[in-house]
Amino acid sequence: MLLTFQQHMPLAETPNLVTHWEYFYERTLGCVGILKDWLRRVLKDALDREATTITLKDLQKRAWSVAQCQRMFKDIQEGERQLSETETDIQNLRSALGLGTKSIALPEENPKSTRPPGKVGKRKPKRDPIGVQQDVS
Repeated sequence: MLLTFQQHMPLAETPNLVTHWEYFYERTLGCVGILKDWLRRVLKDALDREATTITLKDLQKRAWSVAQCQRMFKDIQEGERQLSETETDIQNLRSALGLGTKSIALPEENPKSTRPPGKVGKRKPKRDPIGVQQDVS
């Protein structure tokens, strides 16, 4: 992503963002949307002052603080925890609803077709008549 972004920046000299990939990952936690917004802000600053490229100092000036990154990381962990379902979570919910500990079976997958795979869109030779049809009347 960094390489793609750096190649599309309208600057006289293309910055070398990829060499600082760890710093970008640290301050975005791998979120591309945050990276895009950050680079947009840095690029605007560079264009406003008519700079030929972006430097690490420019990036550091507009980066999220360590405290903001730590808060975001905790939010990500909490969100992941809330989305995960364990058997204990399910049993706790069932117990709270007065449903007991009986587990509900997951639906079975539909059995797959036993037909051999063919190439999509390729006609079989036996379907079409071959040769010229002659009128025998």
